[in-house]
Amino acid sequence: MSVIDYEVGRQPGPPARRRVEVDPITLRVLGGAYHAIAKEMAGVLFRMSYSSIIRESEDLGAGIFDAEGRELCESDSTPMHIGSLPWYIRGFLHRLDGEIEDGDVIVHNHPYLGASHSPDIAVAVPIFHEGELLGFAAVTAHVLDIGGSYPGINADAFDVYAEAKLYNGLRWYRRGELNEDLDRMLFDNVRTETMNRGDMNAMLAACELGKERFLRLVNRYGADVVMSAAYEWMDYSERMLRNEIAKIPDGVYGPVVGWLDDDARNRDVRLRVETRVVVEGDEITIDLTGSNPEVPTGFNVPFEGSLLVGAYYAVRTILLDEATFPEHVPQNDGVFRPVNVIAPKGTIFNPSFPRACFSRFTQVQRVVDNTILALADALPQQVTGGNSAGIHFCAYAGFDEEVGQYWLYLEVNEGSYGGRYGKDAMDSVDNLMANTRNNPIEELDMRFPVRCDQYELRPEPAAPGKWRGGIGIIRRNRFLVDGTYSCEGDRQTDSPKAVFGGWDGLVASCRKNPDTEAEEGLPAKVTGIPFAAGEFIEFREPNAAGYGDPLERAPEMVREDVLDDFTTLELARDAYGVVFADEATLEIDVAATTALREELRRTPRGRSLTEHFADRGLPPSSAPASVAGNKEFGLR
Repeated sequence: MSVIDYEVGRQPGPPARRRVEVDPITLRVLGGAYHAIAKEMAGVLFRMSYSSIIRESEDLGAGIFDAEGRELCESDSTPMHIGSLPWYIRGFLHRLDGEIEDGDVIVHNHPYLGASHSPDIAVAVPIFHEGELLGFAAVTAHVLDIGGSYPGINADAFDVYAEAKLYNGLRWYRRGELNEDLDRMLFDNVRTETMNRGDMNAMLAACELGKERFLRLVNRYGADVVMSAAYEWMDYSERMLRNEIAKIPDGVYGPVVGWLDDDARNRDVRLRVETRVVVEGDEITIDLTGSNPEVPTGFNVPFEGSLLVGAYYAVRTILLDEATFPEHVPQNDGVFRPVNVIAPKGTIFNPSFPRACFSRFTQVQRVVDNTILALADALPQQVTGGNSAGIHFCAYAGFDEEVGQYWLYLEVNEGSYGGRYGKDAMDSVDNLMANTRNNPIEELDMRFPVRCDQYELRPEPAAPGKWRGGIGIIRRNRFLVDGTYSCEGDRQTDSPKAVFGGWDGLVASCRKNPDTEAEEGLPAKVTGIPFAAGEFIEFREPNAAGYGDPLERAPEMVREDVLDDFTTLELARDAYGVVFADEATLEIDVAATTALREELRRTPRGRSLTEHFADRGLPPSSAPASVAGNKEFGLR
């Protein structure tokens, strides 16, 4: 069964299993049990894993799925894995032509057969009861190395074969017996054998626990009740999401257009991301027609395992926010059903086999950000200003001759959220689809020949708004030995966009050996850049955009922003219209502030932090990360 005859994006028909009526109390008990199983699976995985990308960042997903891949439940981990595992399962079912046996353990990572991307390996264990396949316990997690042409990250890959080893529905165990030849193939062909083996054994342990927990429910309540309850919860989640979609007036929202820096090879050629949101009744469609054609590198996006997941996340996070929505709506297959996605074949969001698609994350982030911006007018209290929506996902690597293996460290650098209705934005967090935890500095210092010299909020001020935008990080990491650096970042040319009169944010930057004679600016996407011992790299992640007119921000809040170094004296005056009678005490001159705000309201405006710095002859990434730098930018 080839990739060519695989029907991309196909959804299974209605479940064939006989459904029985389940009383409300049992339904609630089983709903809680499903969620508990998924959380326990994830807990086993990140506690047992060897690599920090799983153990610390929690770049993983875990859950229970029916025999056709419908999601019963999934763990509270990175949203990137919400919705991807159903497509993994459908992909390997296609490959294996439905031949699944009790005791099998299936490994899969094919990006054209459902995988999120090739480093996100899935391990799945079938769940049989009395000879019937009820479903699967499955997990996916990002492993350190997958055997591509460069360690860890491979943005400039020639094709899908160059980016990684492909595991297409392989039986790691068959009928409970280890496939020793496959086991050697899995771990002999990667640079980090010990770490990969530890991580994948943890994945298997999580699946076995999920299977055992689910069969406990089946043995207690019966298969018909357990599966009927699962399908009822799916229908409930679908109804709840459709109800929220139906509240949005029908229409086409957008287009919103954003620009990606480059494809990791053809520099200074930006890539277009065009997004429309179409609402028709109780269904919503995210249409990417007009986006860039596919590229000859790894900067393409798997349609099922990444793009669809991004669309599901964008809609759910806006309409069913767990922190604000008054009712609990579980994450399951029902949340996917009202969401449709259009991405023409041959574009970066629906590439043609065998295009590489290793580095797909920042593109999906921009789709989510564009979707939020497109719905701003329709849902002003549920959206944010433009988010950083781009990460510098980095790989630091070298060869340890003493142990005869590579050392490899993966790190996600945090950006920030845009301002939101009623609240300032969150600073220095991995946002939107990523939402992984940061790796502690101690993890780096104790385990790898790299040291973090600096890690803090970047010195430039927050984007002004009635509710200010978030501030990204500045981080400097130094190699203690010779090694290589690779990255699949973005957002170094297109700043986050504001809503409702706020100011646009700041782009990211990346520099090698900054503030030295050997300083060199680096693109966001690089593969295998050599670093000598003692050399270092600096990242500044985007400052996100503001929400609402800065002139509506309370002067007392502006004063606090100046005291907290979130804004400058200049911006307090020029953006917020706040005048201080005494710059030493920051006493507010109420009459002068009222007059200045009235004057600024009469002047057509619409500014960005980039323009603010350009007016002063300063590029936005030039602020030194020091007290002196803060003074230069007017920060107290």
